[in-house]
Amino acid sequence: MTGMGRMAGILAGGAVMVAACLVPGTAQAAPPKITWHQCADDRSVQCGTLGVPIDRSRPQAGSIKIAVARLRAADPKRRLGTLLVNPGGPGGSGVDMVLDRAGLSKQVRQRYDIVGFDPRGVGASNPVSCGKVGKAPRDFPRNQAEFAARKAFGAKLYQACRARTGPLYDHLGQTDVALDMDAIRDALGEQKISFYGISYGTWLGQRYAELFPWRLSRLTLDSTMDHSVAGAGRFSADEARGLEEGYRQFAKWCPTSKYCALRGKNPVKVLDALMVRAERGTLHEIDDPKVRLEVFGLARMVQTTMYDPLAWAELSEELRELSRQKVRKVAKVDTTGDHDGMFSGILCADWAFPVRDYKELAAVRAESRRAAPHVRLNPLADDAFIACLGRPAKPLDPQRPSFVKFAPPSLIVSGTGDPATVRPWAVNVNRQTSRSALLTYQGTGHGVYALSPCARTAVDAYLLTGRQPKAGATCPAVRPDFSQAYARRAPQGPKRF
Repeated sequence: MTGMGRMAGILAGGAVMVAACLVPGTAQAAPPKITWHQCADDRSVQCGTLGVPIDRSRPQAGSIKIAVARLRAADPKRRLGTLLVNPGGPGGSGVDMVLDRAGLSKQVRQRYDIVGFDPRGVGASNPVSCGKVGKAPRDFPRNQAEFAARKAFGAKLYQACRARTGPLYDHLGQTDVALDMDAIRDALGEQKISFYGISYGTWLGQRYAELFPWRLSRLTLDSTMDHSVAGAGRFSADEARGLEEGYRQFAKWCPTSKYCALRGKNPVKVLDALMVRAERGTLHEIDDPKVRLEVFGLARMVQTTMYDPLAWAELSEELRELSRQKVRKVAKVDTTGDHDGMFSGILCADWAFPVRDYKELAAVRAESRRAAPHVRLNPLADDAFIACLGRPAKPLDPQRPSFVKFAPPSLIVSGTGDPATVRPWAVNVNRQTSRSALLTYQGTGHGVYALSPCARTAVDAYLLTGRQPKAGATCPAVRPDFSQAYARRAPQGPKRF
């Protein structure tokens, strides 16, 4: 065994021992129970709460209640156990996911109790509160002055959220959430659970597998985060490459589809020309001709429509409309910024992006442009850097290699054109996770189970039988069927993990 391998084993074993000491219910006292009642929004689903400590090393810090929802197995005689689910975010509601049947097939819902919870600081689980903190500076700094203003606002936002939310704000990382998840397992009376996580929820699944491998029956990671990606440059370049691949697939689809408004044109050249205009300040927002559309905003337009190919027709119409704008200088710049204290509180508890000044940020963006010459950057990476600027609190569990060495055989699912959690991350997590199988969807989108019938069949087979796909297994890209546009609406608005 190499020195690094020995260190990994030591750290993993230490984490397991520490977790075992912290798990509620390991003493002689009976574990706390969840008192269930019918959910107000769906009486077929049970809702409840479970009390957990804010800081397990400091009981005097108090406790909070975690909101939990459960959909009982439709076929209890053939029940396989409990499947905990998490939709990602950071900040997605597991309760809402269960109310939506978790997007899982009827076969899976017949055999499992589906359980979701709102992670600490989210939804009905003592949500983060920051109060009024004033107008946030722009999210995409163009110079050192704007960078400094955004950094100062980040410090102000942290202090406001910490004052309103209390000590919980410093305990939103996935180690604490994984401990909450095991408390839920204990309260359910289950010796083992299975887990299905999407996007940022896959990092929770990995963390739980590090701490409690013996408590897992099956582990499914769909659209996978890689917590070993250190450094803003690599993170940004990886994200940009994923978005570039998604747009490449869009550009390949466009000339062959009657739904593409750019038929007869090269979508790559269209985007290149629009990016040049965005740089020169001669492009304006579609819904406001007085406000300049900048490179960041144009890249955001592409990014938000790569989560589901059902949005491709809309993207083609937007690009066509932009291309038809008269070339004129647009003076007004949108200075509106984001100030999501929940997102930054969760993300920055586990991730460090040390970008010290605008010069370093510009270097990171240059690296992204080299990695993705057409889309130029992925705004999601900038969202992460900006969210963590100015925070005095350091990450509790910053990036490092994963130590999922003792979990049961697991399944990792990834798409080649994922605009948020890119395929190289899944490849690396698969490499770091013992006895895992990697299934690759050869299409664009985020959350493969919902996009690909082939992947859905493979995930169902794994959850129901434990059978993993063979090494190198792939699923073909699914051509967008716009007759399904109202059955599965493409997500709109800001997109994250």
